[in-house]
Amino acid sequence: MNQRIVVIGGLAAGPSAASKAKRINPDADVTLLEQSEHVSYGICEIPYYIGNVVQDPDNLIVFTPNDLGKEKGICVRTLSVVEEIDPVNKSLAVRDLRKGKIDEVPYDKLIIATGSRPKTLGFPGEDARNVFQIKSLDGAFALKKYIGEEKPAKAVIVGGGYIGMEMAEALVANGIETTILHRSDLPMSGLEAGTKQMVLEELGRQGVRFHPKTQVKRFITDSAGKVYKLETSSGDFSADLVIVAIGVEPNTELALKPRISLGPHGGITTDQRQSTSVDSILAAGDCCEVRNFVNNAWMYAPLATIATRQAWVAGENAAGGTAVFKGALRAIAVKVFDLEVARVGLSSREAQESGFDVVIDSIDAHSRIWFFPNSAKLHVTIVLDKRSRRILGANLIGKDGAVLRANTLSVAIQQRLTIEEISHLDLIYTPPFSPLWDPLLIAANRLKKRK
Repeated sequence: MNQRIVVIGGLAAGPSAASKAKRINPDADVTLLEQSEHVSYGICEIPYYIGNVVQDPDNLIVFTPNDLGKEKGICVRTLSVVEEIDPVNKSLAVRDLRKGKIDEVPYDKLIIATGSRPKTLGFPGEDARNVFQIKSLDGAFALKKYIGEEKPAKAVIVGGGYIGMEMAEALVANGIETTILHRSDLPMSGLEAGTKQMVLEELGRQGVRFHPKTQVKRFITDSAGKVYKLETSSGDFSADLVIVAIGVEPNTELALKPRISLGPHGGITTDQRQSTSVDSILAAGDCCEVRNFVNNAWMYAPLATIATRQAWVAGENAAGGTAVFKGALRAIAVKVFDLEVARVGLSSREAQESGFDVVIDSIDAHSRIWFFPNSAKLHVTIVLDKRSRRILGANLIGKDGAVLRANTLSVAIQQRLTIEEISHLDLIYTPPFSPLWDPLLIAANRLKKRK
């Protein structure tokens, strides 16, 4: 009998794991179970579809179920909800939403790739037809249709994180007056204070109203079942459209009955082979926690880059391989209207909580030779460990060159480079793209003097 490998979840990690397993063992019977109609699509692109940057929704889809079957040899079952894992008998109880019946699916190796789910406020009215979360392709289609048909004039975004920033730009692009309600005093809580302040100023320049330290108390709906007002700690806000973007959490409900070990953030914990605490069950993606390269602590980092790398390891090992995933660091960026905003490694707060002797410094420098077209000021903040001289984290923000330079610092952090070693890097000087003294070298040379 051929090896039976079953993967639960069809977004990012699931198809990657299934494809890898099939490549490692072409004779294996690989089945992918997904509860929605769609698989293998880009969540990160959805705000740009809403904002009309992406015109064709088909561009959001990497593989259709048929594609995965024909090109990868994977049996894809959509509208299939896994209701229970039986690790003793190595089987799944799967509800077919088309037929309304439950059948048993056996496995030799199981990969859980159930992803994350959006956090909710838990208020009546959160399921109103003009309240949306940016988490699925079906939700994106519904939001796009609502904007096109209902022509909302005012929108309120609950949450000032990465998705909140992207959706603010998307809604403004649709001509919608946009307000952000955020629980903290500044947007994007994982950034350093100076970076957050620059994000706030950019929101103001673009006409987005930002209300800090604001807690939503309840939604008020009309007779048509739409939310028309939000009652908050900062007063009432009227809205024709509401986006709830208060973050995500690991979707680990299936892990509870088989008693798969969870970590401090509620995600599945695995070893370096992506094996869980239960025999023959592996896991990958946003349902998992991951070891942080910098402080070796468990972290929750629901990023497609990490999910895919974990998935390759899980898929290879389910098929008999010996791959390892040693951890990751947080490397993330967002476009906030005209600004590139990037963060890599630990924040200064995380570094302090991890026991490092933290030094933090910021510089402003030009991204290119100052008189060249498109040259812009770039703000660089570096978090340093005073004892080891290692760089622990960084923020970069500006209109030009922030993200690619953040990639350079991401490598430096992963390779445990000291600030002195970074100051000696040979970085390119060419006037149209980078000045003689790159902003990273300016920042490193300044920090090198801090003892």
